[in-house]
Amino acid sequence: FCLSEEEGRKFQDMKWGMERMAALVKEFEEKEKARAKKLEENPKGFHLEGAGYTCSVCGDSTPEGDNWYDKWGTKCLVCQWVIDHKEIPASLAKNKDGWYRKYDFDRYFSVRGPILNKWIRNGVITPRTVSNYGEGVHTQVILIKDNKDFLPPKKLLESKCGKVIEDGKEQIRMLDWYCFGDPKRFLRIIRLWITCV
Repeated sequence: FCLSEEEGRKFQDMKWGMERMAALVKEFEEKEKARAKKLEENPKGFHLEGAGYTCSVCGDSTPEGDNWYDKWGTKCLVCQWVIDHKEIPASLAKNKDGWYRKYDFDRYFSVRGPILNKWIRNGVITPRTVSNYGEGVHTQVILIKDNKDFLPPKKLLESKCGKVIEDGKEQIRMLDWYCFGDPKRFLRIIRLWITCV
C-alpha cells in the first residue's frame, strides 16, 4: 500500500515513538532487576545512586545520598529515620490506600489547610507526626485506621469513567468519586464536616 508523504512521516514518528517507549520499558525493567538483586544482597536496604527520587511517605524529592531503598520502597532519610524509630509504620511507604497526606484533603474534598488545621487542633482528625530526626515536624500523615469514623476509604474516592450528556450528545468523561459512591455515606461525611467547620 502507498502512503502520502504526510502519512509516511506520521507513521515514522509513531514507529520511532513506539521503539523509544519499548527501550524505556526495557531499561526500567533492567533497573528493577538490578535493584531486586541488590536488595537480596542487602535485605535491610541501601542508598540509591543519583538524585531526584521521590520519598513515598512525604513526597519530597531526595538529593544525592539522601534516600533509602528497602522492601517498602524509596524514602528520604528523614522518613526512614522515623520508620526506624517506630513513629510511623513502615508499611505506609507501600500501602497508599491506608492514609492521606494533607494535600489529599484539598484534592479529594476541597478542604484547605486552615480548615484541616482547625480540625486537627479540635481533635476531629488525629494525624501522625513525622518528625525531623526526632525534633519538630517534617510532615504529617493521617491514617484512616486512626480516623475511621470520619474518613472514607480511598477506594471510594477513585475517579471513574462515566457517561454525561453535553450539548445533547452522550460523552464519556472522568467523573469525581462522589458521582458514584453511596449518596447516604457521602451526605453523612458532608454533615460531619459542616459540624466541624
